Amino acid sequence: MAKNTQGEQINQTKELSPIAQLFQLGRDQSYVTFADILRFFPTPEYNLEQLDRIFAALLCAGIPYGEDADHLCCPFSDPKDTDNWY
Repeated sequence: MAKNTQGEQINQTKELSPIAQLFQLGRDQSYVTFADILRFFPTPEYNLEQLDRIFAALLCAGIPYGEDADHLCCPFSDPKDTDNWY
């Protein structure tokens, strides 16, 4: 965590956009759940295009997502390798 000039810690997560916070969470825990996505975007039904972009960005970043840690869509390096897909 960063510190300001007086040496106090700065809470950087409040400075990050919701999508940046979601990606940080995804990097920290190596995946995101649908509940995580809903925490940052609580009304996805009002902007389905944004939700599609979030899923696409997670896939491009190699961050799996799903219901829980045991049920993830797993981005794969070879597009022909669909055996590892959810």
